[in-house]
Amino acid sequence: SAYPLTPHQLAELKRTSNNKCAECSSQNPAWASVSYGILICLDCAGIHRGLGVHVSFVRSITMDDWSSDQFDRMMRGGNDKWNEYWAKNASAAELASCNVTDNVVDRKEMAQKLKAKYESEIARSYRELLSLADGASRGDTDSSSNILSVSHQHSASSLPKKVVLPEDPLPTVKLYEDETFSFLLSMLLQSKKLLIAWGIFGVGSASYVQRLGHSYTSAAVLVMTAGIPYFFTKMGAKLLGAVQMKNRQDAFKSAKNLLVERITVGRATRLVNCDVYYPPLSSSGEKKAKVGFVFYPGALVDRTAYSPVATMLSDRGIMVVVANLGPTRVLFNVYNYNLREKIMRMINDALFLGGNGIWEVDEWSIGGHSMGCFAAITAVAQEMSSTVKKVVLYGTGSYPDKTYSDCPPLRDAAGVNALVINGSEDLIATSTILAGPRKEKIFQENMPPPLPANTTASASGDRGYTVRKTIVGGNHAGCAAYGPQTFPTPDGVRTITLEEQQKMTAKLTADFLLDS
Repeated sequence: SAYPLTPHQLAELKRTSNNKCAECSSQNPAWASVSYGILICLDCAGIHRGLGVHVSFVRSITMDDWSSDQFDRMMRGGNDKWNEYWAKNASAAELASCNVTDNVVDRKEMAQKLKAKYESEIARSYRELLSLADGASRGDTDSSSNILSVSHQHSASSLPKKVVLPEDPLPTVKLYEDETFSFLLSMLLQSKKLLIAWGIFGVGSASYVQRLGHSYTSAAVLVMTAGIPYFFTKMGAKLLGAVQMKNRQDAFKSAKNLLVERITVGRATRLVNCDVYYPPLSSSGEKKAKVGFVFYPGALVDRTAYSPVATMLSDRGIMVVVANLGPTRVLFNVYNYNLREKIMRMINDALFLGGNGIWEVDEWSIGGHSMGCFAAITAVAQEMSSTVKKVVLYGTGSYPDKTYSDCPPLRDAAGVNALVINGSEDLIATSTILAGPRKEKIFQENMPPPLPANTTASASGDRGYTVRKTIVGGNHAGCAAYGPQTFPTPDGVRTITLEEQQKMTAKLTADFLLDS
C-alpha cells in the first residue's frame, strides 16, 4: 500500500544532510530520486526523469503516494551518503566532467553532466548497494547498514568498476564418458553376485566347449565372456556421457547477477575451489561468523544457482562455502576424492584468501542438494563427526551406497544432527530411480533417529536426531535458481513461486544452524 508522507516523515527526509538539492544545492528540495535515496529540486527532477526509471525513479515528496519500502530506502540513503560514495570512487576525470558546480546555468550542459554521472558504473553499483540493503532489511536482519558501510571501506582503486564472473570451462563429452565409465566399472566390481554369476557362466561355457574337444575355442569363450561386461560398460558410459552433457543445468541470469553484486560490495568471492558468501561485518568491524556452512551442489548443477539461498543465509550471519565440482559438475563417488582434504582446503581458502582479511568461524556444518547430499553425509559419517555436528540435506530420500562410498551409518556418529528439506512436488527425490520404498527404509535406518515429538533440539542432549521438513508446493530444483530439471526423471511443478521456496529453504536452514 502507498500513502502520502506524514509531516513527521517529511521532517525526517529533510534532516540536515538533505536540506539542499543533491545536484545543485538549491534550498528546500521537494522531489526525490528513490533509486539513490536523495532529495532534488524541481529542475534536477526533470533531468532525472529524462534518464529513465531504470536509472532514476523520481517521486514528489508532497504530491505522490509512497510505499513503506520506498520511504525506508530514502532513510537508508541520503544526500551525504551518495555524494561521499561518488567522491571516493569517481576518478579525477569523472569528477571534473560530471560534477555540477555553481556556475553551471545551462540546462543542456547540466543534463549532459548528470547523464554521464548516473549512467556510470559507480552509480549502478550504488543503486545495487541500496537494493541489497533493501533485501537485507526485508530478511529480518540488521545487515542493511553494514552493506552500505562496506562500500565506504573501498577506495577508488580497490572498488572494482565492473565484476566479470569467471565462467567454468565447458567439459567435453569424452570427459563425461571417462568419469562415467570409472563409475560404472566400480558399480560392476561392487556387485559380487553379478561377478560370481558371470564367472560361473564363463567357466561353464568354456568347460562345455572343451568337452567337445575344441581347446582353442574354449579359451576364446573365456576371453569373450570377460570382454562382454567391459564392452557393455563402455557403451553405457558413452550413452550416459552424452546424456549428462545434454542435461547440464546452468544458473539463471538473476542468480549470476546476484553473485556479481555480492562480489562487487565485498560480500562474496569466487575462488578456484569454491564460491564464498560472507556475513556482514560486526558493528565493531570484526570478521567473525558463528556458523560456517560447506555446501555440495546437485549433480550437473552450476554452483552459481545456489546464490539466492546462500545470500539469504549470509545475511543471517552464516558464512556459506559452495563447492566447485569442476567442469563436469558431478561427483560420481569419493573413492578417489579425499573429502576431508577437499573440505578443509575450501574452509582454509574461505577464511584466509577471499574475505579481504582473516575471518573467524566458531563452528562448521556441511550440506548438499540431491547427489551432493551423498558427499555431505559421507564426509561427516566417515571422519568429520568430531568437529561437524550438523548436516543439512535438500532434495533427498536415499543414503550413499557402496557404489558411491564406504559410508557408515550417520546415526552412529555421536551427537550429529540432521535437517532434511524436501518439496511436496519433488518427483526426483521420491522417484524409484533415486529413492523408492526400499531406499527410503535404508535412509531412515542409517540417519539419526527422528527428533521425538514435543522435544526441542536443545533438549535432545548429546543424542543425534533428524528433523524432516516439507515445503508444501516446492519441487526438487526450487532450492536453487535453475531448471526445469528433467534428468534423471522429470521434476514436479512448483505450486509456489521460486522466491517463496528459496526463502522458506533459507529460513529453515538458518534456524537449524543457528539454533533459533
